Amino acid sequence: MTAEQRTYRYLIFDADDTLVDYGKDSRRAFRAALSALGRENDETLMRAMVEFDYGNWDAVGLSDVHLPAVQTAYHDLYRTHVRGIFEHADRTCSLEGKARQAEEAFLDAFSMPGQEIPGARRIIAELRKRYRVYAATNGLSSLQRRRLSEFSLDGIFISEEIGAIKPNADFFRYILHALGAAPSECLVVGDSLSSDIAGAQAAGIDCVWFNRGGVCPSGVREIKDLAELLTFL
Repeated sequence: MTAEQRTYRYLIFDADDTLVDYGKDSRRAFRAALSALGRENDETLMRAMVEFDYGNWDAVGLSDVHLPAVQTAYHDLYRTHVRGIFEHADRTCSLEGKARQAEEAFLDAFSMPGQEIPGARRIIAELRKRYRVYAATNGLSSLQRRRLSEFSLDGIFISEEIGAIKPNADFFRYILHALGAAPSECLVVGDSLSSDIAGAQAAGIDCVWFNRGGVCPSGVREIKDLAELLTFL
């Protein structure tokens, strides 16, 4: 990645699939739900939950974070989505009245310290020698704060607490106000073009796309490994 020299004071990282691995954390949580049901080896049930999770996420609009209606209702939609996974599992695989128990086990396991993207904790620790480093994430406080608890961060900004979600520019303006920072002092790093990059650009903040396997749009700076930040910055 090449760019003219910039001087930043604050680095703001997305959480899921930038610092922590959402897919691995989800699978761990589904395994915990199976365990709570006493059905650890029930791959049919596992498949039913995982497939519904992926399909329903889009169906309820959680992928459409640019829509004002979704931005307003995002956190309620998320809770409804999680509840729906286990209601669907009960309908298709009969959880014998234990759907709520499985849901609670899932949420408890999902909120455990997140499984890091390779090298992420080490890289954050190195960057903190020169910058103040934060995470900024869409999601529920009860899940995201604990998932990031093993990272050496100066702070965590969570959409449920802010009252706005990425890519709404108000999400990033809240962070700027909280930090007492100018947009030019900050750099946003995230894996989502539609959420992290679009939101940062709307707020006038420099950004870098953590490209984990896509085509980089013209005019967007990219990295393919977080370690690139150690030489770029």
